[in-house]
Amino acid sequence: MFKRILVPLDGSRASAKALPYAIEIAQRFGAELILLQAVSVTPSPMLTVPAGVGISSVATQMAQEAALAEEKRGIARARRYLSDKLRLVTSRGVTGSFHVVTGTPANSILEFCKKEKVALVVMTTSGKSGIKRALLGSVADQLIRDSTVPELVIRPEMKRKSKK
Repeated sequence: MFKRILVPLDGSRASAKALPYAIEIAQRFGAELILLQAVSVTPSPMLTVPAGVGISSVATQMAQEAALAEEKRGIARARRYLSDKLRLVTSRGVTGSFHVVTGTPANSILEFCKKEKVALVVMTTSGKSGIKRALLGSVADQLIRDSTVPELVIRPEMKRKSKK
């Protein structure tokens, strides 16, 4: 039923909490786990300034080079992180791979699912609620709205308020 399971990870402890669930499902269905991290590259403010505003081409070039260097560092960090998580997956007898993509997380995940014929996405939510969630949005929310692939979304452990 589920032959290719995608686990989007952002490097946080919360996102890694999806792994045990994904490993269990992969073991039961003999599925492959695919670990994915989307590296968002934030353009330098200098790159978004309209032409003719007084920024030299040298400054623009330096900003572009700095952004490219930051993107390369982000990709290298993601590769190290995913490689470590893949060792955990394979130590449990599950076949797997990892991929690093650049772009906004939700759109990158949606594109990857279509391109790689993913059968299931297993991920955690960010745990945001209320105004934070409304303003910042959620990758899980966008996937739930826009994906055609089934998803298992795990809520992070929430601190419970004690009743007095």
